[in-house]
Amino acid sequence: RFEEELQAKNVPLSPNQLAELYEDTRPAIMQSLVNEINSKQNLWTASTDQERFYGRLKLCGTLHEGTEGLEEKVYPPGELADIPSSFDARDAFKECKDVIGHVWDQSACASCWAIAPVQAFSARLCIKSGGKFNQLLSAGELLACCNLAHSCEARGCKGGVARDAWVFLNKHGIATGGDFVPKSSMEAVDGCWPYNFPRCAHYQKKSKYGPCPKKSYETPSCLDRCPNEKYGTPLDKDRHFTARAVPYWFNGIRSIKKEIMKHGPTSASFFTYEDFFSYKSGVYKYTSGAYVEFHTVELIGWGTEKGVDYWLAKNDWNEEWADLGTFKIAQGDCGINDLVLGAPAALN
Repeated sequence: RFEEELQAKNVPLSPNQLAELYEDTRPAIMQSLVNEINSKQNLWTASTDQERFYGRLKLCGTLHEGTEGLEEKVYPPGELADIPSSFDARDAFKECKDVIGHVWDQSACASCWAIAPVQAFSARLCIKSGGKFNQLLSAGELLACCNLAHSCEARGCKGGVARDAWVFLNKHGIATGGDFVPKSSMEAVDGCWPYNFPRCAHYQKKSKYGPCPKKSYETPSCLDRCPNEKYGTPLDKDRHFTARAVPYWFNGIRSIKKEIMKHGPTSASFFTYEDFFSYKSGVYKYTSGAYVEFHTVELIGWGTEKGVDYWLAKNDWNEEWADLGTFKIAQGDCGINDLVLGAPAALN
């Protein structure tokens, strides 16, 4: 691909321009590393069916954080005795299956830190209401407004902190709004603040979506009104809140499982390495490659495969990635157990 694009330029390039072109066109992971991964283990399958190198740096936007200041949620031992060997929140809470199963696309924006908490909260609010509230909530608003002016350390499309997202959901609340919709096509059903950017082809060589932009999108502006002018409720009246000022931190596998069973999905942040970007199927476990970035996803269940206990997680790289947007990761791998957060939903 580098040679093809170099020929297409048809003009002399400086060494710096050549280096930039190479980084822009080379695969996110080399075939030699894929071969190494697949030869070392049989838990998961790696693939080179992915986009160019630059794209992966826009997909992991969580700033690394610890658990200082968080309250650990401790379940009594008696409540941890009835945990099944496998669980999928989509099946357990059938009245909220569409909300829990909805796969987002962060597009060309490092917004995983915002999307995962919002999608977990959307599921929790639906579960809390017994399925009566089944709208998606606005990751777009949180991305735009969780900033220094609102006591967030976030940098929008350049990254943020999952803890701040959960705090924002309690202090300021969040409006309705799901996937991106062009402004001219917005209808009332699209909610107050649909996501700011369209889906794009992150890793697929063949995709129904257009290619992701080369450069990251700029962080959208925080507004005091619904971007969707056809939505009938004003922004300040379309607010949904968590019931805790600071999210709970869930420490320990059984506590995490109990929380998902009782209240619904959580957010979870973990370290990503080069090989994760080649994941296709199976139970991911770090095998080879350099560290890339910290990333936040949503935990929706668990199970065991080939003798390895895993978390069932939902990514936000759209439904064309991996198993319809979900993946399995070995429990404890890459720090996936260490920063699991959630807060109970408050019904209006």
